[in-house]
Amino acid sequence: MNIQHYLFLLLRYSWLVILVMAGTLAYKYAQVSKQTPVYASRAVLEIEMEQDKVVQIQDVKDNRITGLDAVNTVIQSLTNNTLMLAVARAIGRADEWAQLNPSGKITPEQEGALAQSVRSQLSVSLRRGTRLLDILAEDGSPEKARALADQVIKQFLLLQSQDRTDSSRNANTFLVSEANKLRTKLEESEKKLAQYRIDSKEISVKEGQNLVVARLTSINGEVTAARSKRASIESDLAALKQIPPTDTEGMLRLNSVAALPEVAAFRSALASEESAFAAIKDRYLPLHPKYQAVTNSITDLRAKLKLAIAKAGEALNQQYKIFLQSEDNLKKMLAEQESEVFELDKTTIPYDVLKREAETDRGLYETILTRLKETDVTQGLTKSPYRINEEPIINPIPVRPDRNQVMVSAAIMGLVGGLGLVFLLDKLDSTMRTVDDAEATFGLPVLAAVPDSDLSKLPRFGTTVSDDSGSAPAEAFRTLRSSLSLLGSEDQRRLILVTSAIPSEGKTFTSTNLAAAFATQGLRTLLIDADLRRPALSASLVDRNIRKEDDFRGLTDVLSNLCKPEEAIRETRIANLFLLPSGRRAPNPAELLGQASMTQLMHTMADQYDRVIVDSAPVNAVGDTLCLAPQVHAVCLVVRFGKTQRRATLRALTVLQNVGARMAGLVMNRMPSRRGASYYYYYYGDPYTSDSVYGEGKKGKKGKGAAANA
Repeated sequence: MNIQHYLFLLLRYSWLVILVMAGTLAYKYAQVSKQTPVYASRAVLEIEMEQDKVVQIQDVKDNRITGLDAVNTVIQSLTNNTLMLAVARAIGRADEWAQLNPSGKITPEQEGALAQSVRSQLSVSLRRGTRLLDILAEDGSPEKARALADQVIKQFLLLQSQDRTDSSRNANTFLVSEANKLRTKLEESEKKLAQYRIDSKEISVKEGQNLVVARLTSINGEVTAARSKRASIESDLAALKQIPPTDTEGMLRLNSVAALPEVAAFRSALASEESAFAAIKDRYLPLHPKYQAVTNSITDLRAKLKLAIAKAGEALNQQYKIFLQSEDNLKKMLAEQESEVFELDKTTIPYDVLKREAETDRGLYETILTRLKETDVTQGLTKSPYRINEEPIINPIPVRPDRNQVMVSAAIMGLVGGLGLVFLLDKLDSTMRTVDDAEATFGLPVLAAVPDSDLSKLPRFGTTVSDDSGSAPAEAFRTLRSSLSLLGSEDQRRLILVTSAIPSEGKTFTSTNLAAAFATQGLRTLLIDADLRRPALSASLVDRNIRKEDDFRGLTDVLSNLCKPEEAIRETRIANLFLLPSGRRAPNPAELLGQASMTQLMHTMADQYDRVIVDSAPVNAVGDTLCLAPQVHAVCLVVRFGKTQRRATLRALTVLQNVGARMAGLVMNRMPSRRGASYYYYYYGDPYTSDSVYGEGKKGKKGKGAAANA
């Protein structure tokens, strides 16, 4: 990458970059001025994850919120449809929508759109490294924004309280129903036992009667334990049906679900990984491999835990079937043992049976009562894990649009767009911009780089070399003169042709000043206007009244044998410079220039003059120049800065080389003369031209001229 090239490219098109930036800023300012201001209000909700300091009761579930998955669940809950509809009703938006309907009510089809309208004004995010949830509400009114944020917090806490109350109520209802059934059965068992005492005279049973009785007692205990476990699973299955499938925390409150081997294993592993993550996140950044490994492990364990909890119903049903089958088997075994004991002592067996039934019913009843009490205690001790950390307030400063930020962004966009446009123009530009580029592209030396100048200041029929000799363009033509003077021997550098690829490249200007440069050196120089189609030399060097005289002759008259060369050649106001005009318009310029008399004329003039400069037509426009190019000693091709296309110049060079033209080199015309011009061509002559002996030149800055003269 040529950094210098792009620096001067930006210097050249700086006006375009500024224009694009100004346009972008104006557009953005007009756009911002039309935007309605948006105000925001923020509420902060804190999630408490510390364990409650309460009495620990066996088999009572710890329902703390733990882990990032639970926090993300809370974030999603803060924007679900149920909460959004509740907020819409609280802030009165539901009533506004209802008034638009003929029925005066919100239709089911509109509920989703109503919830989305509220959700679009909210954003919920977790503060990094904290347990604080930022709830940001936006609205065109600061009061409405504050009311919206306030209602989101209130409605969320209200719904969470209702969910916990409903879950506890469902569990208590089932346990009370089971307790009533067992109490009725226990009363019947005790009545039968009391009646048997009255009817039977022998009701005592000796302790350790025999091995069969001991076995019977053991099996009876197992039956009681199986019934108790089955009853516990039945109660949890009934409660599980009341809990939504997405309520993971509600499912974990059930003892049977929490006790599942797979669930317990995943919870233990997750707790271990989260403990390790708490230590790692203080030591490593999020992109560190250890940080990411632990994070991925926690995510995987949470997903597996959710999957295991989702399958809890199936697992509990399987356990229930297993315990039911085990209970049936134990009952069969118990019946067999009872039969054996009955055979041993028929008189005591009925009493034992009734007593065991009563004890079994009492054990089940007491188990249900214990569970019921534990549920009541847990419900009383559980508090909401959410706390309002910051109440929403009215913020009178709008958050959108941020004019400063918009204008800075617009400035950056304009700058980038302007630079992109400049680079695009550079890529699309196929003209010659630098001396190095021209020489590398065409394989020819650049004999001179002529800076652009204001020709209006020159006198009539004047030239830059003769009338502004201290200028940079005049110095460039003197450089061109020196370059051509070094080509071969004296006999091989007299006849020089100046042409261009296309019109308006400055070939006539170049040929005129080149001839003037030779003339000012004391060389008798003849300037031939061989552009018979659009001649311009006569107009630039000869008065119009003279051109209208009858005896005014030119090249076409000489080639048509209407006059001799001496009769057509005229002196100019510049010493040693003579002009052979183009003459009258000829209908066949190519044929005239292609005949042998033209070649003979040029060589004859080369013998009579020190230098002969031929100004010809553009190569790509007509074929006139191709007749002259092989006959001259050197051909100079004029290339205009920023205008001549590469393909046009390459085409002209190819054609000239095909006809055998001896190419001397290129002349880069109208090069930049402003600041930074040294990049485009090797011209550093300001200190010299300012104190030039060629006329007045440009005055240097005060103090520098004296130093230079010294």
